Amino acid sequence: MKNLKKSSILFVLAALFFSCTEENNFEEENNVNTTDLVNTLKSMNRRISRHDMPVYAHDKLIVQYAPGTSNSVKNDLRDNFGVITYKLCEQCNDDSIELWMFGNGIDIEPKKTAIEQGSGGGVEAIIDVDYEFTFGIDLNNPNLGTGTDYTYVPYIKPTNEGVTIAVLDTGIAPTIGGDTDPVFTIPFLYNASSDGNPSINSGWDFVNHDNNCFDDYNGRHGTVVSSIITKILNESVPAVPHQIMPLKVCNEYGKASYFNFLCATSFGLQHADILQMSLGWYDDGFGDFINTILSSLIEQNPDVLIITSAGNLENNNDNLPHYPSGYTHDNIVAVAAANKLASNIYFGTSNIAWFSNYGVESVDFFAKGENIPFLGYAMNGTSFAAPVVTAVVARSKNEHPGFSAGELKYQLILSGIDCPASFDVTKKVKYNKIIIP
Repeated sequence: MKNLKKSSILFVLAALFFSCTEENNFEEENNVNTTDLVNTLKSMNRRISRHDMPVYAHDKLIVQYAPGTSNSVKNDLRDNFGVITYKLCEQCNDDSIELWMFGNGIDIEPKKTAIEQGSGGGVEAIIDVDYEFTFGIDLNNPNLGTGTDYTYVPYIKPTNEGVTIAVLDTGIAPTIGGDTDPVFTIPFLYNASSDGNPSINSGWDFVNHDNNCFDDYNGRHGTVVSSIITKILNESVPAVPHQIMPLKVCNEYGKASYFNFLCATSFGLQHADILQMSLGWYDDGFGDFINTILSSLIEQNPDVLIITSAGNLENNNDNLPHYPSGYTHDNIVAVAAANKLASNIYFGTSNIAWFSNYGVESVDFFAKGENIPFLGYAMNGTSFAAPVVTAVVARSKNEHPGFSAGELKYQLILSGIDCPASFDVTKKVKYNKIIIP
């Protein structure tokens, strides 16, 4: 298990990040200077900004009911706490998670506290409450176009075989590259109908609430991530049977709702062998990001391995946690970016990529994430290092279908190449190994 160090300064910064309008009162009540705090944060990470922190909804909360909670109890709880309307997770078997909407004019923090202190009726029917917030992908990659045609049917596999990999990202653009330079040449998408979900076709769009998972983000972030996985598995000897399940959680601007992300995670845990997440947020000290509904979902599915990007702000994630890569569960693998592969003749001069986050407790491995070629562009980011590890794990899962997440992770440790002496000793990761395809 990774043991995260939660910096005390993050708790002091909570009000600063949540409400700029209260800055003067914050300084007086806490006898601190916010300018000094910002400077301290910058000294922790010179590239961090408010843009990289969660953006909270002021009128929404997410609740998780205890197993077996009846509909009548749920209705009473919504009435007791003034819920105007609510949402359930789409396409999920789990009806224990709800997004509660209260309308404008409420104070969301005491509302959350009131719900946590007791669900009423002498029954602890609500076991967790999270803030709703938005966050984004870990990098803005080059503009690859603005097409809108999601021609997915020819790319859905007739039947699923081998390993199913859920990619929680901006979606998929399977026709990218056109006829002249196609990225995807054979069916590679998950067939939902053969898995008992005939209304879904392949993946699901949790942003627009339909089965059209087209990648409308101009950088085609999810498409690039999926292409890295597929390319490695198709070029393996022998080729590894697999299918990509696109779960669109980010909109055209690369932003995701935490509730939609929760729902997609729940769906992926139900139907996939591996989850790929190249996105995340930083702990601002306000939300309790360790004990969350997301954390409990991951804990309840210990044999599904989740591969995450470590982030791209040159940050020590042990000091300023980045999630979901920073969760302490054994089935989470966090990936930093290296700038060269072991097969490169100059491997002895390789190093951590200049932008990559790191951490000897909260980040596990390196993989190449700098100058990744894609349709004439050079992609950079831990976003593109993580899918390398996902592909290697998928190959191992195909060879050993009965392996647990822990056993698959152990295979990564065995297969990794020790970082050479050229690596920055101040920016290590837990195993200090590079995973190569």
